[in-house]
Order: sequence, then structure tokens, then C-alpha cells
Amino acid sequence: MLKNFYDVVIVGGGPAGCKTAELASSLGLSVLLIEEHEEIGKPVQCSGINSHRIISLSGLKEREIVVNKVYKARIFGDNETFLELKSPKPVYVIDRQKLDEGIAKLAIKRGCEIQTGVKFENFKRRGNFLLVHTSSSTIKTKILVGADGPNSTVAKLAKIEMPKEYVIGYQQTIRGDFSDNIVELWFGKTITPDFFGWVIPENDEWARVGIASKINVGYYFENFVRKRFGKNGEKKDIVAGIIRYGLIKTSVSDNILLVGDAASHIKAYSGGGIIYGLIASHIAAKACFNAVKSKRYDRKFLEKEYDFKWRMVLERPIKRGLLLHKLLHSMPNNTFSALLKLGKPLRFFLNKMDMDLLFTR
Repeated sequence: MLKNFYDVVIVGGGPAGCKTAELASSLGLSVLLIEEHEEIGKPVQCSGINSHRIISLSGLKEREIVVNKVYKARIFGDNETFLELKSPKPVYVIDRQKLDEGIAKLAIKRGCEIQTGVKFENFKRRGNFLLVHTSSSTIKTKILVGADGPNSTVAKLAKIEMPKEYVIGYQQTIRGDFSDNIVELWFGKTITPDFFGWVIPENDEWARVGIASKINVGYYFENFVRKRFGKNGEKKDIVAGIIRYGLIKTSVSDNILLVGDAASHIKAYSGGGIIYGLIASHIAAKACFNAVKSKRYDRKFLEKEYDFKWRMVLERPIKRGLLLHKLLHSMPNNTFSALLKLGKPLRFFLNKMDMDLLFTR
């Protein structure tokens, strides 16, 4: 039964929101998570490819969420020159809906309450607490966690400035003849001037095919499909959404913290946010616990307990990702293709690169 006072209210039922809810609940906090959609995990807004870290960070078993495992990536230039890389560890193609649902179930087991089909509207300050207004009720809380995505309403109302840079991603699952062990990444100004195209196999018959761009994403997607496949095949499962990237100036305010896409915990070079969001959620849950224990919900305390600590882990990788993104997309097509032709020395370096934190092993 819904209470009217919680230690923590979380807005957003994606991986970062659900994981923060699970971990905060496991620390003994009373937690309510609200999700505006009727079902956790829908609609899907993710290409669903992640490093080996997804298993340990999510707390779920491989068999519960993994659709396919790949060990190779082909990086294509505009003229179809490509460099093939091999990963020493598997890269997982996951079922994003099952990931979200699975973490939500873990949260419920820990005592978290979840309301779906409920929209966060606003909040008002009442002394040391917040009154959170939703489409169905008003709830009092000590801490409000914004895990509500790249256009976070929590961030907007808290007057937390979000990074300005973004692209729009668009993906469909396409039937074709694929190697189930190779991911394709396509770069070049005619592919898309702002990002890249991808082909992520679920098996040898179906692959998730997508593109991202600041404008005209539908145009670039259709061009990419024609270039890669020659004709339009059977398609299903449209996925689209904004990818906002950059280093946020602050992720906290009095009684409020942001996590996941809402805090731009995003790899600028790939658009992936699940791993960074899950890393930050572990820090966020502990920060919530320390705040309740200390009865400190002010911005200064949350900066020390949360903002500073996630930056210790993620700030350098985010900055490296921004630099890599800038290099890749400012480079002329012929220069990029020439780099791919270097082959062996470039392959040796990239094979040792950690795909999440961008350092060499």
C-alpha cells in the first residue's frame, strides 16, 4: 500500500533508476519508484549492446538478458574499407526490456514500491523535505532522484543545466544474412555527419540496424539501409530516442540528485549509457543512505557524497569519450579510411582498449 512519506522517491524506471531503487532499498531505506509508462522496460530506446560489465553491474544472470554474444567488430569507412577487431571478452547483445524488468524485480524483492502509469509533475519544498506531485498523488520525500532520461523534468524543475549536445538515434531490426559474431560500425559523412551507423546481430537472421544524427535521421537511416543491404528487407521493432552527451556541470541540488541519462552518464563516442548509469546508481544509493543517516539533504552534502564520487570514476572516461567523438567526426573521410588501412598497429592498440572506460589494459 502506498505510503505518503518516503526516504527516497525515484522518477524513471530504466536501469539506472531501478538499480538505485534496489540498492537503496537493500540499505534499509523506504523507496518509491514511479514510471510514467504502463510497463517497466517499454518502450525500448536502446541498441542493446554492452560490455561484460553488464552482468556484474545489473546483478542479473547471463541467461536472463543476453540474446547474443559477439567477439568481433568491423569498423567501416565511407568507401567500405574496414578494420576488424577481436575482443578478448564477449560483448553482449541484450534484451533491454528484460534487463529493466529484471532489475525492477530485484528492487521489489528488496522492499521497493513501484508505481507504473504514473507521471511525475513537479515538486515543492517544505522545510527539509520535498512534496512530490504526481498524476495520482502527492508524496513527501527526503530525497528525489531524477532518473528520467535525457530530457529530465526533475533536472529542469531543479534548474540543473544539462549538456546541450545531442543526436537522435533511430533503429529497426532487419531480416538478412548476417554473421552472428560480428558487429558493424559505419563511419563517414555520407553515412551520417554526426555519429555512425550500426549493425548488431541478434543471430544469423536478424540484426539491429541503426543510425544517429542531429537532423534528418530518417533520411540517413534509409540511405544507410540501401547502402548496406541494397534493398529494403523485412523490418520490425522501431526504436528511437534522444542521446544527450557531455559533462554535466552538477548533478545535484538540495534534496535532489540525477543519475543515468538524466545526468548525461553517456559515452559520447558510442551513445551507450547503461554501464555508466549502473556505475553511478551504486554511488547514488550509498549517497542516499548517507544523507538519510546524517539527516543532511543539502546540495553541499550531496555534492560530496555523490557528485564528487561518481566523477572520480566517470569524469575522465566521459572527457575521453568527448575527445574521441570530436576526433572521429571532424576527420575527413579519406583520413579516416587511411587510418583503417594502417591495420595491424591500429588493431593492436584498439584491441587493448577498454570499451567502457577508454584506457588500455
